[in-house]
Amino acid sequence: MPVAREIRVLALNVWHSGSKVADGTQLIAELIISTRASIVLLSEATTATTAVAAELARRGREFNTVASHDTGILTVFPVEDSADLQWMVKARLNIDGRRVTVYSAHLEFRWYASNLPRGYGPGVPEPGEFAEYNFEKLPGGPVTDTAAIQRVNAASGRPEVISTLLADAKNEIAQGASVIMGGDLNEPSVLDWTSATANMFDHNGVTVPWESTRRLHAAGFVDAYRSMYPDPATHPGLTWPSDNAEVDVSELAWAPEADERDRVDFVFANGAALTLSTVGIVGPRGSIVHGTRQQETTEDNFAASPPRWCSDHKGILATYQLTD
Repeated sequence: MPVAREIRVLALNVWHSGSKVADGTQLIAELIISTRASIVLLSEATTATTAVAAELARRGREFNTVASHDTGILTVFPVEDSADLQWMVKARLNIDGRRVTVYSAHLEFRWYASNLPRGYGPGVPEPGEFAEYNFEKLPGGPVTDTAAIQRVNAASGRPEVISTLLADAKNEIAQGASVIMGGDLNEPSVLDWTSATANMFDHNGVTVPWESTRRLHAAGFVDAYRSMYPDPATHPGLTWPSDNAEVDVSELAWAPEADERDRVDFVFANGAALTLSTVGIVGPRGSIVHGTRQQETTEDNFAASPPRWCSDHKGILATYQLTD
């Protein structure tokens, strides 16, 4: 019988390296310990990766680190090789002699096209489409033209970053690796803006086949949360904007008169040796809706809700069994 090894993957945007909340580094370390994460994929982690590793070491927990300017990986497993790919960092791990290649991603936050159907500018630099509105409220109201939304999204470069990842991951898979990718994509999922949610979360009747996740799914990558909770209406898995009791609402919301909640933080896997056993959201049950703090009433699975929170995003915790 093949011996299974449990891998616990935590993906988290740590919000300016954990600096936006007092004791942020300690809170992130406590979260990693309490969730028993063995692979941690950090975004907005400019200085956080090494700082959190040092804090974990101080508490008797040794983690190997791989860091780029904005993304980082912490893991209890040996790192055989690593690379800084633009918008993400990569590490080849040796887990009981088996290769698992992991990618931590944080994609472009401008050209935030999901703002358009909510009546807000997508933060496009000049001279791009809608650039004159920055992230402000649109005087003409919501943009519901799917073609326009997709044009802005494509201009972000996010889908092309995913294609670069997929080309790299294809080589890893060809060499026998299992692949895990996670992080803040700053773009919703193709599985979330469907007819089931067209009249929820201020989608204003719009359905969008978001391109970055569409490419991941087409390449055989499995979205951990949506694979276990397939209904985006009952289990939307919303990760941003998360409530944070220690921060003013004005710092948490970008579109204060809209319901801008979305699932933009993900864990994906590709490989027959990886079997998903559990997945849940990590963070407060509260979100920011129309500029106010509200408790979620969805059926979502929360894996952990710590008493203090370090971010403006919620995280994702996915547990896999790795076999031969």
